[in-house]
Amino acid sequence: MKKKLRVLIIDKDKEQLAALNEILVPAEYETIQSTSTEEALKIAANVLPDLIITELLMPGMDGIEFCLELRMIKELDETSIVFYTERNDDYSHITALNSGADDYIIKPTRPRLFLKKIGAILKRHKMLDHTINQPIPNGLVINKEEYLVYNDGKRLVLPRKEFELLYLLSQTPQKVVTREEIVKLIWGYEMSPDNRTLDVHVRKIRKKLGGNYIKTIRGVGYILSIAEPISI
Repeated sequence: MKKKLRVLIIDKDKEQLAALNEILVPAEYETIQSTSTEEALKIAANVLPDLIITELLMPGMDGIEFCLELRMIKELDETSIVFYTERNDDYSHITALNSGADDYIIKPTRPRLFLKKIGAILKRHKMLDHTINQPIPNGLVINKEEYLVYNDGKRLVLPRKEFELLYLLSQTPQKVVTREEIVKLIWGYEMSPDNRTLDVHVRKIRKKLGGNYIKTIRGVGYILSIAEPISI
């Protein structure tokens, strides 16, 4: 029997929790519910869910702080985090993604579309369900289908925006991609010159990859400084 993926749902509204449960359970997900981020943090560390769906506006510890705390727990590195909230402003969206979330979905979303979105996010877990028949070669390896990155055989799971940024740079290795191009292609809109969202994402990728893969061309953009990444 196929193992059910485990989803932790957090919302202060019990009716919203029930509504999400009615969508997820028939789709063969195992769900755990909580109305408190403090409680949910303990649950997540204990059960290690595959996916966490959380409201942004929560009493006590808000969704952003909750996400930051989750991303500090090493055992949850491979857990996907999705915000599901009525807040539909750019600042909240950007802040959520910067905190380590994989996606940001606006309430209400039709059940079929909602399942499609989280299904796409959870595709990365397919790699955990089967054995790779051949060794991963050394160097930087990018798996676009599974949103996975390997660095000298070590598997890295990056949040969606970090992966998309790295993948974009990998399409033109040894060539600079301007800040304007990156922001437009990854975030879909223009950022003010003093917005540091892009720089924060680059810094996080560098920390995870190590070495000097991504170089800054001051005042212009970024370049992936390798001859050719391997795609699988």
